[in-house]
Amino acid sequence: MKLNPTADGYKYHLKTIDSHTEGESTRICYDGFPELPGRTMMDKKNYLVEHYDFLRTALMLEPRGHRDMFGALLTEPVHEEADFGVIFMDSGSCLNMCGHGSIGTASMLVETGMVPVHEPYTEVVLDAPSGIIRTRVHVVDGRAVDVTIRNVPAFLYKEDMQIDMPGYGRISYDIAFGGSFFALVDADLIGLELETENIGELTDLGMELIRRINSEVEVRHPYLDITTVDLIEFFSHTASDVADMKNCVIFGDAQADRSPCGTGTSAKLAALYAKGELGLNERFVYESITGSLFVGEAVQEVDIDGFRGVIPRITGSAWITGLNEWIIDEQDPLRYGFLLGENESGEMNTEDEMANPPWEMIVSL
Repeated sequence: MKLNPTADGYKYHLKTIDSHTEGESTRICYDGFPELPGRTMMDKKNYLVEHYDFLRTALMLEPRGHRDMFGALLTEPVHEEADFGVIFMDSGSCLNMCGHGSIGTASMLVETGMVPVHEPYTEVVLDAPSGIIRTRVHVVDGRAVDVTIRNVPAFLYKEDMQIDMPGYGRISYDIAFGGSFFALVDADLIGLELETENIGELTDLGMELIRRINSEVEVRHPYLDITTVDLIEFFSHTASDVADMKNCVIFGDAQADRSPCGTGTSAKLAALYAKGELGLNERFVYESITGSLFVGEAVQEVDIDGFRGVIPRITGSAWITGLNEWIIDEQDPLRYGFLLGENESGEMNTEDEMANPPWEMIVSL
């Protein structure tokens, strides 16, 4: 039986291609989103947050998504060399850069023919708020086998910081930039195993660390308008025979990265290099809490306004999981999304007024 359903009469039809990169989702919106003005990609991101955040929540939150959903919006690029502009998003807000999202986006662009494809390698250039992201897609028989990204400059920003945490005592951490600012925490030193059964404790501690660190420590990127620590990266030893370390990255609205996190891997590479624990072009394999792997290298030393930084190169694989068209019904009281759980998200902004349905948007259990 062949059916051809239609759904006309709705203001917003958002078309997406869903994928996952080593276990972490990326819902890539390529059509239906209003045009975002701006001289820079940071301007475009800020315009989205100010005027169309309700579309982000509609795509990321329930009933279309979930607390751990991740996405990317394709836009016109600002730099002529780029194939597409890209703004990354999660259930909590928008991000300046994402490694797994870049791998997923580049892989999707190749597999759907949205860029000219060449075998064995296709170069895809993305324009993100954090800067230009250069990707090299390994293509076999039209399929993206893996993607290597050349990330923006990463650097160790603050070293050997400490913070008092109830129940844990004094926790040491570093702050490093890998596209966003990360606080790097050695989970072994606080006796916390990076295992899936501990994800509740990891997310609770991670979100509280983000809150407390931002209230106590001032951060500012030398060149970009980035002034907060947005992610906590717990790292530890690993029992794997093929990985060097293991991690679990917490971000957004209590989200846990299922992949090893590309920007987190970049931040870790920069920290290891600055401390003399990793050399240039030395292979570093990072394992996620789900067991998936990214391969990273610091391929070049760079100066970032006095900080000793590196250019990171990260390799991973992504897979397309679906092609979707989402509609927003103005009569639907939950049209802009909701979450269930203990963590509260911010107010949902619509184009005209608060989109509060007849019951609470967030239900605390």
